[in-house]
Amino acid sequence: MSSKALQRFTARVREYSSDIELSDILIRRFLRTPDSNQSVCDAVEGRSDQYPILHNRVNTRQSRNIIGLHLKATLFEAFIKDLHEDFSEYLATSLSRAALAGIDAGRFAGEAKLDLHAKEILETGSWDGVVRLISDKIFRALENERNTKSLIDKFGRRVGLAIDDPISSAAMPYLDARHILVHRDGRPDDLYIRNYPHIPLDRGEIAVNFNFLRDAREKVVALAEHIDAALINAKLVRREDMTGQH
Repeated sequence: MSSKALQRFTARVREYSSDIELSDILIRRFLRTPDSNQSVCDAVEGRSDQYPILHNRVNTRQSRNIIGLHLKATLFEAFIKDLHEDFSEYLATSLSRAALAGIDAGRFAGEAKLDLHAKEILETGSWDGVVRLISDKIFRALENERNTKSLIDKFGRRVGLAIDDPISSAAMPYLDARHILVHRDGRPDDLYIRNYPHIPLDRGEIAVNFNFLRDAREKVVALAEHIDAALINAKLVRREDMTGQH
């Protein structure tokens, strides 16, 4: 059994993984296209008027490498960014649903100072809606710290759970990679290199390859499953928020 929040997260990861596998197959075939004097566009039977940039590239191995490998790198980096985004969304959803399941209000709110307006409270239309509104604001306040490890630890404290450190630590290189890819063009700073010396680099950048994506998927999903199991064991997931329940 798992929560619907975890089910949605893992389904999204499977979709992204399918995208990556299909793109890898197509890009490999594209790179094996025989050289010719045609444009890249014509060589793959595209319409020249529809793809003017490819129409202006001669179909050589060098051109195909530039185009194909750039596309591959873009998609692989997008996978890491989306993995981080959807994991954060899983935490946010789980936090609000744990609040609805009934957790210690003082521990849940902590020292949070929230900016709530009467209009948005009334617009929720129900007590559940109010709880979700408060929970979302608490989560966004935690998320604004821009520290994923701290976010996970504070999530655990808010709901009264001890999150297994080895499982969390195993996922952190891949969750922290999102910041490096977005803000440093994939070039890790000294702190990242020091914290994660086992993560391979390629010409000074994180080697975001098939192995990296596979490990990222396995470690981050394992962390989400661990959190989910802990929430269920602590009775912080309502029956209606479980899979297979109506």
